[in-house]
Amino acid sequence: MHTCFLPRGTQRKLRAKARLARNTLDRRQVCLDVHICLENVHIICEWGAVSGQMARRRAKTTARRRSPKGNVAIDDAVYGAIRQAMLSGRLRPGTKLQEPVLARLLKVSRERVRKALHRLVHERWLEAVPNRGTFVPAPSVEELRELYEVRGILEDAVVARLARVTANGSAQKLRAHVAEERSAVKSGDRSRLFGLSTEFHALLAELSGNEQLSRTLRTLLPRSSLHFSLFAPPALHNCAGPHDHGDIVKAVLAGDTDKARALMRQHLAGLVELLSAREEAPENLTLEEVFLPERGPPGPLMNLDAGGSRFTATLEARGPARKRRAAKAARL
Repeated sequence: MHTCFLPRGTQRKLRAKARLARNTLDRRQVCLDVHICLENVHIICEWGAVSGQMARRRAKTTARRRSPKGNVAIDDAVYGAIRQAMLSGRLRPGTKLQEPVLARLLKVSRERVRKALHRLVHERWLEAVPNRGTFVPAPSVEELRELYEVRGILEDAVVARLARVTANGSAQKLRAHVAEERSAVKSGDRSRLFGLSTEFHALLAELSGNEQLSRTLRTLLPRSSLHFSLFAPPALHNCAGPHDHGDIVKAVLAGDTDKARALMRQHLAGLVELLSAREEAPENLTLEEVFLPERGPPGPLMNLDAGGSRFTATLEARGPARKRRAAKAARL
């Protein structure tokens, strides 16, 4: 005989707990009686021997329940896979990102895909249309000009402040970052180059020492990156950042405030001119063509961290029923 004490609560909750406790008893357990007191639920049951099949079933259920729902590595990998596909230019404006299809291709649950899409919508990489879904936006040239006008004001202040006072360690960080950009140019890794180009401007703001300035600029950079990813030509040569960024770094480290400000203004103006010349858009790819390893990026859940190393997130176990439902939803 065994008596189980559950936590205190209201009478309604206690009765619900009693029903739940009855339903979750092992098949070899016999519930003799349930007493509801003012503070506890007493479940009196008799324990029998548990068969090997039942023990295996219980262990499997326990392992499934212990699978980390809030696994940050998997969430970041799903987010990174979608973001990398956008930086590579494979996701074109107007493409609908369907949760069931992405969950099937990335081999994760729809909940994780939904979290990644919400995060990208919040960062303005994507747009959510009520009752229709989540889409890759098609930003206008007017928005581009307004965006870079604000960035020009902020980044002019950033390089001026940084040229006046260069903190210890800033030179090493800036030179290392420019070296990474040049390496990305040589390797032809478009998505990595675009990511590094955006991070360069964020790094300048961070090293300037003005937290409010840095925070404000960071809110604009994702949308700027979106324009760059969607409308930059395939071959960028020196327009992607390494050439201009290297000259800006040299002026900043030399303490030449006027030259640094002039180079930054020319750099941003050149980007506006480059991205305003909208060429004829290529045909949109399907999500399978974007995310399948043999056609798209090297592995759906492969992501580049800040150090450039790759990691593969653990895939969630998905039962046959969930797979059938996802395949059916993908066909609709």
